Amino acid sequence: MGRRLLLHADADAFFASVALRDRQDLRERPVAVVAHVVVACASYPARAHGVHAGMGIDEALRHCPELVLLDVPHGEIEEAGDALLELFHAHAPAVEPGSIEEAFLDPGTDDVETAVAIAASLRRRAASELRLPLTVGIGRTKLMAKLASRAGKPDGLHVIDAVRDRELRTSLTPDRVWGVGPRTLARLADLGVATLADLDAVPREELQQTCGAAMARRLRQIREGTDDAVVRPVTRRTSFTATGATSGYARPDRTPLELLETCVGRVCHRAERSGLAGSSISLTLTPASGERARVLRTSRVEATAQNEDWQLLARGLLERAPLPRLTGLGVTLERLVPADQVQGALF
Repeated sequence: MGRRLLLHADADAFFASVALRDRQDLRERPVAVVAHVVVACASYPARAHGVHAGMGIDEALRHCPELVLLDVPHGEIEEAGDALLELFHAHAPAVEPGSIEEAFLDPGTDDVETAVAIAASLRRRAASELRLPLTVGIGRTKLMAKLASRAGKPDGLHVIDAVRDRELRTSLTPDRVWGVGPRTLARLADLGVATLADLDAVPREELQQTCGAAMARRLRQIREGTDDAVVRPVTRRTSFTATGATSGYARPDRTPLELLETCVGRVCHRAERSGLAGSSISLTLTPASGERARVLRTSRVEATAQNEDWQLLARGLLERAPLPRLTGLGVTLERLVPADQVQGALF
């Protein structure tokens, strides 16, 4: 029996894809989803013009004058992320989310055809039920599965088989290794490491002193084929978070109280739909001054997902706090438990 195969599933240009689900007229046009004055996500046609996340609107429009700008649909994105996670769980017993739109899956098979069939089903259902393009990569470790999904983008399915796996552990350049940043790349270049095969000429102690023990160990494991292949599942949600901004693109500004009511409503709806209830809520306030975000928290004895209950408690938190001018606000419903396990208060 061979090594089990892992899947890396990643929704393509997620924010833009969600925003475009009901805008078929914009599918082939360059589109950027914008958070206030910054590009949060660019569609693939926009990326072809050099537009990318983190770019200011003015610069993006210089790159692509015909660029269509859309405000971030926070609520739709959160709902789509929840639905994606449910879809992942429907296809594998072990799912390790990496972000709202991606996850590693362990379907429990070492057979390539079986893994491909599962990946194809996942992509088909994402397209038909969620109207989202999903790329899936298949490999024997997390790194190889992630490299496979990168190779399959956009909207594809790619397999790194055993032969290609061995080739990559020789020819792969460090900049393509997930988690290796600019500082480590510079240090590896100083050691003469241009590919993974070059690690063989570097003494273990020297690599460890140059890159640190953890990174040196990881690079050696990748070279030797013993890198991380364990999907660490999240058995159930422990929190739901909703975020929003006071200012957006081509929409009226919102007050902190309006944002609060919207975000509390969203987390309560998502918890109730998932059959969960929370006993703590936190507010994350982002000051316009650029200072560190402030976190306010309160709790109750009995867990609930009732919107009215949490609206009252959250509003009290906000009204009691001296508020600076805010650019954003987040609400997290925490300490989730199955709603059917919540016992009503006796007194």
